[in-house]
Order: sequence, then structure tokens, then C-alpha cells
Amino acid sequence: MSALARLTRRLRALRRDERGALVIEAMLMMPLLMWTFAASWVFFDAYREQSIHVRAAYTISDMLSRETGYITPAYLDSLQQMQTFLIATRQPVRLRVTVFSYDANNDRYEVRWSKTRGGGTALDTDALAGLRGELPVMPHREVGMLVENWVDYMPLFDGTGLEPFTFENRVVSRPRFAGQLCWNSDAAGGIATAIC
Repeated sequence: MSALARLTRRLRALRRDERGALVIEAMLMMPLLMWTFAASWVFFDAYREQSIHVRAAYTISDMLSRETGYITPAYLDSLQQMQTFLIATRQPVRLRVTVFSYDANNDRYEVRWSKTRGGGTALDTDALAGLRGELPVMPHREVGMLVENWVDYMPLFDGTGLEPFTFENRVVSRPRFAGQLCWNSDAAGGIATAIC
């Protein structure tokens, strides 16, 4: 038997040999499986976080809708602390509460008062006009409140296709037990220092 025939026979035997194929396949597939696991974990965590942030915004909105007294700086500080507790994150938490009304004569929403905690700026009537598509249809002089929260999100793993971003939630509701929700910068103040 010639050397060429022996080499050809050995190459055919090597081609039919399946020993070690599982190890090679595992080495090729393991990085893909690990990436899939990490990406699934990150996307599931992001949806879980989003759900928590939305629930926190709805909780704060529901609390404010039931309020019959004045909203004070201390009250708003406690709302932000409660939001931080509910969200349970190390990221900075921002909160904005805006009370607005609808003017049917001018067909526009008008800000009565707006306060923030954790950074950001208060909302004014011009900025509220940019959110018109997210606000409900209301009768003339109806009062509503807009609760917004922002929380930065950092994915647990890099390289999964999800970059850091900010959750932004808006919840609109109306006062339930009072006709309006008033801000008072003085906790002991009366109607003279209130903004309604």
C-alpha cells in the first residue's frame, strides 16, 4: 500500500470519527449560551425595574389624589423618600408633581403649581403644552395632577445590547376628595400662603 493510499484512508477514518465532537460543540456554543443567559437576565431585570417604577408613580399619584390638606415641602420630601424606598435603587430618583387645570376658552392646559425633588425643573404652562397628547380630555376648569418620576437604569451586564438609560413615567389623575390640590410653602400657613 502506498503512502498516498494510507494517508487517504486515514483522512477518511478521521472524517467519520465522532469522538470529541461534543467537547468541540460545547466550546463553540458555550459563549453564545452565556451571552443569551446574560441578555435574558438583563432584559427581564429591565422590565421588572420598569414595573416597579410605574407602580411607585401610581402609588404617589393615588396618595396625592386622596389628599385634602396642603402639600408642603416636608410632604413632598417624604414622597420622594417613599419613592426611593419603593424603588429600592442606588440611582438618584427624581420626582415632579404638577397641578394643572384646563381652560376651554383658550383650549389649553395651565399649570397652577409644579414642584420637584431630586433635581429637574418645575413644569410651566408652555412646557405642559408639549405634553398635550399625554393629558386627558377635561371639562372647563377641571383640575388634574401630573406625577412624573425619573430613575437611571444601569444594566447588570455589558454587551447585551441594552445600554444605560432613564426610566421616565407620567401618571395623570385628579383629586378625589377635594376640588383641588393646594401647595403651601409654610406648613403652618393658611389660605393666604397657599397656591391652589
